[in-house]
Amino acid sequence: DVERANAAMEWRHIYSIASAVVVLLAVVLMSVSAGGWDLTGSKGTAMRSDLCDQRDIPDGHSLFNQVCGAGGTERAFSGIHHTVNSSNTSGTYRCACCGTPLFSAAEKFNSGTGWPSYTAPLDDALGYRKDLLQMGSTEVHCSTCGAHLGHVFDDGPQPTGLRYCINSVCLWYDSELSTLAAEHVPWILNAYLVLLLLFGFCASCCVLTKNAAVAAYPIWEKRYRRGSDRNNSQSQEGRMSAW
Repeated sequence: DVERANAAMEWRHIYSIASAVVVLLAVVLMSVSAGGWDLTGSKGTAMRSDLCDQRDIPDGHSLFNQVCGAGGTERAFSGIHHTVNSSNTSGTYRCACCGTPLFSAAEKFNSGTGWPSYTAPLDDALGYRKDLLQMGSTEVHCSTCGAHLGHVFDDGPQPTGLRYCINSVCLWYDSELSTLAAEHVPWILNAYLVLLLLFGFCASCCVLTKNAAVAAYPIWEKRYRRGSDRNNSQSQEGRMSAW
């Protein structure tokens, strides 16, 4: 029994160390990647309508409100900007709400997904959130007005290796403005790795909590017994004094 108890204690120590490593790894990777621990994704959309310019929306204001304002997604191949042709390889794509420059047209490529795709945004143009409802992918929105734009994935072409998959209704094309993409893009954590880290984080926290409770039980039991013995002693003294 003693050997079995010692073996169980050793395994608890191993589990605790491994769980602590997993928790630390999850904290570091989630913190340094784009979006951090903001897990609300597109459901965290809070577009500032007061910043929206009163311009025509080719895909319709109803769809604009559903996608940019409520964090929805337009149907693939339905937007006016999903194709790449000679007429839109220069210029800049702006936010359809506030007009903030978002992407240089030179960064646009044909991803075959049916949505406008870019390899890199402009400097400080986007905000990021992790989107659990989209299998851990990273949501992007306009850093100025908060309008939802789409998601970014780590399966794009070089040099960035990223694919900014943007809803067409969230963009308007400015052929006169020339811009350059950001030289440095944030690190995008793989969507499946996000889910794995979150699962490992929760499971490891459960293991650490259980082991902490097991380790603390002898201390609690010792104090409980001491208090119980004290109460019994006082009770006996009270009965003796009554006699």
